[in-house]
Amino acid sequence: MEQEKNPVVLRVEDQQSLIHLGSLDSFDITEGGTDAAKAILSYFENGKKKELEKAISIYEEIIPNENFGGEYTALEWLCRFFLAPEPAQKDLLGQPFTKAFYDMMSKDDFGNLKLYLQYKYHIKEYGPGDNTEIKNQMRFLEDFILFNNPDRERWESTRENMERFQLKEGMKIADVGSGPGYYSFKFADIVGEKGKVYAIETNPKHLTFLNDYIDKYDIKNVEVVESSFEGIGLSSDVRVDVVYVCSLFHNVYAAFTDGEREEFIGSIRTALGKGGQLIVVDNDLVTGQNLPYHGPYISKDLIVAQLYYYGFELKDTFQFTPQRYALVFDMVDIPASAPEKPQLADNEIFVDSNVSLARYRIIGTSTSGYTVRGKKSGRKMYEGIMENDEAKLLEARKGFEELWPLERIGDDYTALMWFIDYFLADEAGRNKMREDHLVDLYADFFCGNDFERLKQYLKYKFHLEKPDPEDASLEASFDYDGKDFSIGTINNWNEYLIFNNPYRKMWEKTDEMCKFFNIKEGEHIADIGCGSGFFTWYFSQQVGSSGKVYATELNKDAIKYVDDLIEKYGITNIKTIVTKMNKSGLNNNSVDTIFMCSMYHAAYITDIEFVKDSFVDTLHKALKPGGRIIIVDNNVTAPGVPSYYGPGISPELLIQQLKYYGFNLVDRFEMIPQRFALILEEDPNYTGPKNGGKDEYGRDKDTKQKSSRSRKRGRRKSEDPMQHEGQEPDMFYDRKKK
Repeated sequence: MEQEKNPVVLRVEDQQSLIHLGSLDSFDITEGGTDAAKAILSYFENGKKKELEKAISIYEEIIPNENFGGEYTALEWLCRFFLAPEPAQKDLLGQPFTKAFYDMMSKDDFGNLKLYLQYKYHIKEYGPGDNTEIKNQMRFLEDFILFNNPDRERWESTRENMERFQLKEGMKIADVGSGPGYYSFKFADIVGEKGKVYAIETNPKHLTFLNDYIDKYDIKNVEVVESSFEGIGLSSDVRVDVVYVCSLFHNVYAAFTDGEREEFIGSIRTALGKGGQLIVVDNDLVTGQNLPYHGPYISKDLIVAQLYYYGFELKDTFQFTPQRYALVFDMVDIPASAPEKPQLADNEIFVDSNVSLARYRIIGTSTSGYTVRGKKSGRKMYEGIMENDEAKLLEARKGFEELWPLERIGDDYTALMWFIDYFLADEAGRNKMREDHLVDLYADFFCGNDFERLKQYLKYKFHLEKPDPEDASLEASFDYDGKDFSIGTINNWNEYLIFNNPYRKMWEKTDEMCKFFNIKEGEHIADIGCGSGFFTWYFSQQVGSSGKVYATELNKDAIKYVDDLIEKYGITNIKTIVTKMNKSGLNNNSVDTIFMCSMYHAAYITDIEFVKDSFVDTLHKALKPGGRIIIVDNNVTAPGVPSYYGPGISPELLIQQLKYYGFNLVDRFEMIPQRFALILEEDPNYTGPKNGGKDEYGRDKDTKQKSSRSRKRGRRKSEDPMQHEGQEPDMFYDRKKK
């Protein structure tokens, strides 16, 4: 047991993020991994065993240095299996779970394995059109290979962890997010005939595998439970001794809505009998020379602090590898209030409620989603436009006006109010509404050709061809399934519609916020992650002809709106720059102010460490002496306060991290509960990130490396190299489509 500490105080030791979501596939696709995959595929083509030997040789060299906990050990196991003599193969396949793994990989002449290798390593790319089926199969195979890996013990120390759980015969265990059952069936062997295991899962492909395996081997003590996001899925009358949550709580913490998390953890309390325990296993933040886990991680302190407020007291914690921990909690009474705030050190954060300090909401759904109430107003607006019915449009506007302060703060409700006002205005009124250059382009885009794009947006964003959900929670989020119209197009339109919303100031208090920035004429300012140019245009007017605005963006589709603005209206003080994830795109000593709006949360939550280190280094280099950084982002809100509709982060996490990156807070401003602004200046004594920052393998640069082979780590070229919103966490079971 670790030394007892205050469970609701976080200590930040260096510049590393306390939580990381998002697949690191972009960086895990290395030269070595790709060469090994090609060798395996060549073996299937020519049958030459030397290809397998080549793949094994590569894996032996790269496994110690990259992709910890990833697919390499499973793929090497398959290579060794193919090379093994027939009696050895027969012996291995005598183990039912190993045989099930092999059968899945070898199905249809090894079709699943070939598919995985081809698309995972971009030997084959997704073609035009609908790739949903292939992508769903790839998500399943990714989970299946990682979870049911016959050589999983090699990296996880599974056996040692199981012994520490102190599970006993006759127990009842809920394996929440069981995936394809790696732990479920191990638990079943321990609890025996008198016990029971509930394998709880949402992914249909995992559910099919679980049921087929149970039927094939006539397993009596495992019950498969299909779950959604309304609790863990058990009936309210079921009681268990242990609830086990493996490689899932990082998503419960950061990807669930407040309502979903309340139901999820509340249902755990309901399911646990007297003396029951909650066991959480997840991937840890790793420091020093240890190789980090290849995918999502969360500092155990975030989980301990949150679960304290849900009535779970940490009983034991152990960690047999630096990348993986187990937390064992006893269920106790839910505290009536937060404890008295202690005296904090400069690097400590007090957690005063069960609210997650980081939220990366747009995950597991295809689009930004809609609610029951939002859809009703969206349908009424669509009908009003199609029928030119003023009464329906006014009814829709009233609905949006009532909703925007209550739910999905910052989403499209106020923008849709503007479109209703524009639709109902006469020609003079419309001309007045679009006098601003940015609004003029916006109106052309959505209202041109008889409002064609706006009609399509309403139809598909709110999935109007699907009946309204019945008996659904008002907080529940639903989304368009992508069958009739491009999800990518809807998402692009949604971002443009929201970011350049002429009524944005209604919810954001934009004017008050911008006064706080005190932008002066003649300034050179960089709008990092400028999107479609809302603040770029504002700054352009503030700095005047003697100033300059550098609009940097990773998304070429988004920055095209800024290019159109420059070209159509002859704007001379804006320069657009298409940049990369690890670079600001700015010249050294070029700007007085660096501005980032709704952007740094993504760097904190989704960027791999060495990429973030490099990005921040380019910010230092770009600033002139005495320069500053302004960060505007979405705050996490207190219980009972409506949250921003998308991702968000506690400003305290950013302040602590940026302090280690050499930027000190000088002022802060909160315009609404859902939004904050920070102004930071360079620390004159800063010499670089602690321990030199991270290298491409996730290890401290200042410690001597032990590497037998250097492999080029290349980002995928088929996708935008910094599409934060589109990244999906590994081991996250797809949200059940409702």
